[in-house]
Amino acid sequence: MMIPTRSLRSVAGVGALLAIFASPATVAAKTRPVDEHRPADASGQVEIQDVAGRVEVVGWDKPEVAVTGSVGADVERVDVAGEGARTTVHVVTHESHGVTFSWRGGDETQLVVHVPAGSSLTTTLVSADLKVTGVAGKQELHSVSGDLTTTAQRELRVQTVSGDVHVSAGPESRMIQIGTVSGDVGLSGGAGELEIKTVSGDAMLTVGTLARAHLTTVSGDISLTAGLAPDGRLEAESVSGDFKIHFTGELPPAAFDLQTFSGDLSTCFGRKASHEGYGPGARLSFQEGAGSARVRVDTKSGDVTLCSKK
Repeated sequence: MMIPTRSLRSVAGVGALLAIFASPATVAAKTRPVDEHRPADASGQVEIQDVAGRVEVVGWDKPEVAVTGSVGADVERVDVAGEGARTTVHVVTHESHGVTFSWRGGDETQLVVHVPAGSSLTTTLVSADLKVTGVAGKQELHSVSGDLTTTAQRELRVQTVSGDVHVSAGPESRMIQIGTVSGDVGLSGGAGELEIKTVSGDAMLTVGTLARAHLTTVSGDISLTAGLAPDGRLEAESVSGDFKIHFTGELPPAAFDLQTFSGDLSTCFGRKASHEGYGPGARLSFQEGAGSARVRVDTKSGDVTLCSKK
């Protein structure tokens, strides 16, 4: 059967268009620059929402929020708005019939957001990596499918799904809460109150003297190096994850209660766990000094190691 010449030309035209749209040069050409500026309170609140790609937040000495970088084809615009002491940065994607298109070119979007150094920061990110430096206010960071790196000077709360968390905290950071579903956690610095919750990620924690600490994991391993205040409280619970707890000085004056249903208990200072006569479980309970602090560790099948630096 003969195909009409007009049809052949149409097919060829469609093919040429598809080839153009699929080419890397065309995709790269669809990125466009962003340069938005808005006055902001020197100690106000900055919120960043719905960002895909990579976002870097930098504290500076200007009373202004500045958003620079580039965005990909899926982004319609970047809204920077302010009301009172609150400034919002919202990356808006194209919509069709009320449904947001799925993100196809996240790596094309690269944003740097400069904020007043004294700001508090809130983020809600999807498919975006986040890096924060130089922000002195409290931070509340939420991310799905992105890695998160921050330096914290005050209160810090982090919630991630499928992303690693790296935190460097200053001595004035007295409250740190981190929760992950499948990401690893690395924390150095900070003191006071600490709460870590992981599902399947490992956590490496090196902090100062703690007043309160609560560590919870399902199948991830947690290693903690810290001091404990004379009246401090440290609680750790896991299903199948291991705990390694290293006190930076001598053992704190605490009442210790460590137990596991089917894991192993060990110390670096000679104390031995007692084993239940009717099963594989083990328990180690003792008091050090005045016993004014409390240390409780409970695992189902995870191992527990307790050490002191001195």
